Amino acid sequence: LKKTHEMAAVKEYAGARILLAEDNEVNQLVASRILKNAGLQVDVAGNGRQAVDMAAKGSYDLVLMDIQMPEMDGMEATRAIRSMPGFADLPIVAMTAHAMSGDRELSLKAGMNDHINKPINLQELFSTLARWMKKR
Repeated sequence: LKKTHEMAAVKEYAGARILLAEDNEVNQLVASRILKNAGLQVDVAGNGRQAVDMAAKGSYDLVLMDIQMPEMDGMEATRAIRSMPGFADLPIVAMTAHAMSGDRELSLKAGMNDHINKPINLQELFSTLARWMKKR
């Protein structure tokens, strides 16, 4: 993995806990490896319902939320997390193959803080993480 300026910025957040909500196993593995290589702790939720349950129980610094998932999609899961007491400020970033115009607005309207496209661009991923995570 190439060391980038953005990755160095993420190093400031070493040990931060990320909840990765993603139903595709290949995407789970790729994203988990990238995040762990950057010194982050990663828990994986296989669908939106699981993501809501895990967010409620865990103390996460940021959630990476796939949009299209079984049982509960990322938009619905985000709205559910936002409705829980104390979760208004949890950074939630959409991570989606939906790169259509208007998708970003829909993600933000659902309560997400930001939106990154798949396939993952490392520079975009790390700069987005650095933008939303609080320094520890």
